Amino acid sequence: MGERIKQQLELDNLENMAPQYAPIYSLAEANKENLFLPSASLHLLKRQYQSKLMREQTSISIPTSISCSQSGELSAVDIIKVARESVSQCFYQNSGDFSYANSGLPPEKYEDFELALLLQAAAINFSNQQFHLARTLLGTCRSSVSIIGSPMQRVVYYFTEALQERITVEMGGVVLKEIPEGNQMNPTVEEAFTGLQPGVMECQDKLPFCRTTQFTAVQAILDNVTTAKRVHLIDLGIKSGSHWPILMQALADRHECPLEFLKITAVGVSIEMIQEIGKKLSSFAESLNIPFSFKAVVSDLKNLDEHLFELAADEAVAVYSELCLATLLAWPHHLESLLATIKKLKPCVMVTIEIDSNTNAHNFMDRFNASLSVSTALFDCLDNCMDPDSQGRAIIEGVFLREGIRYLITSTGKESIHRQESIDFWRAFLTRFGMVEIELSNWALCQADLVVKSNPSWSSCTLEVNGKGLTVGWKGTPVHFLTVWKC
Repeated sequence: MGERIKQQLELDNLENMAPQYAPIYSLAEANKENLFLPSASLHLLKRQYQSKLMREQTSISIPTSISCSQSGELSAVDIIKVARESVSQCFYQNSGDFSYANSGLPPEKYEDFELALLLQAAAINFSNQQFHLARTLLGTCRSSVSIIGSPMQRVVYYFTEALQERITVEMGGVVLKEIPEGNQMNPTVEEAFTGLQPGVMECQDKLPFCRTTQFTAVQAILDNVTTAKRVHLIDLGIKSGSHWPILMQALADRHECPLEFLKITAVGVSIEMIQEIGKKLSSFAESLNIPFSFKAVVSDLKNLDEHLFELAADEAVAVYSELCLATLLAWPHHLESLLATIKKLKPCVMVTIEIDSNTNAHNFMDRFNASLSVSTALFDCLDNCMDPDSQGRAIIEGVFLREGIRYLITSTGKESIHRQESIDFWRAFLTRFGMVEIELSNWALCQADLVVKSNPSWSSCTLEVNGKGLTVGWKGTPVHFLTVWKC
């Protein structure tokens, strides 16, 4: 856990929590030597520096900013960082000597480090339009990786696949689609949510990121509707809806200001999926004996209009946006239009959750390294938190991560829609658009801390207070962030 968040939590006083927070707390509490390279690969790397024969040795040691896991071994996240620094140093110093003295890597990590070096060198060559060299390096990578291997092998497999496809296109070739194998899945992202709900739910349950941000978001909404008797929740891109029963129960148990009516409006592109979620939420509301209404808005975010939401004058509106805003980065005018629509809804609170990674940078290597860092953290997390043969892991890796990597590498121009931005970008953007950031309450930070600690791999999950928001990461690499806003 980050020291900054620890200082803001007073967990010793949790038994004195207000009654309206008890349901969320109860649920969270219940779920708690010298490096060498094989000669063939070393030869491929050295070939790139034949123009300058330099005799100087380049000694690369593990940066002090990298922290090892509790076992003392470097994770895939750490190895990627070392490889990036190593290859960059050799490229920009025009040194052809790959001598890595006193690296501190255990022998079982040599192969992973070699793969990271080769992938990094291939990406740099691609960015310099040295396509033949990049393709040769990628061929070596492809022969040494497997989608059922280590986290490093899996992430290198998907990045190699994407880079090979992009190089083929750049060189005027035709891309032939391979038959999926292992953890590669056929369905699209939308099909994964509609037809593979058990697998998606498994991921939300076992990975620390989703539950942590969702519980924290629920608490942030509760903090801002404490006196509202009629509440209208707007989910801008509903996925499974699994977080809403938590909030519904908390509202139903409120005694000082009893709930008179709850409405949820869900935005999505699949009417079947939204209706199925609506049936489950309506059934749950009936079991709690709370007046409830569910409305489906079938629309993409580009075409949202305030009239679609059927607002009432006496209701408190709360907007929930999980991984939605970044989908409009390719269309700034649509993003601004969405924010204008949200402001017309006059929400008392808006919660935003996004991936904290700048894959929208202009420079290819900046985009590549940002995506590689967060992807490696996710593959490492999946390896720690889920069984290798689980359906949920296959969906995350073979659909979401694979497609995200592929689109980032292969898409250009108007097709470059799968991008993310950092928390600082979104903070500046929303502020510039007239939104005011709200500080997370101690209750909300408590939820984040408790939910993380309910995960068996909690010690590898990092929480940090960032300004008034919260970032959730894996072994020091930020993955998601959450911020709260009002008009």
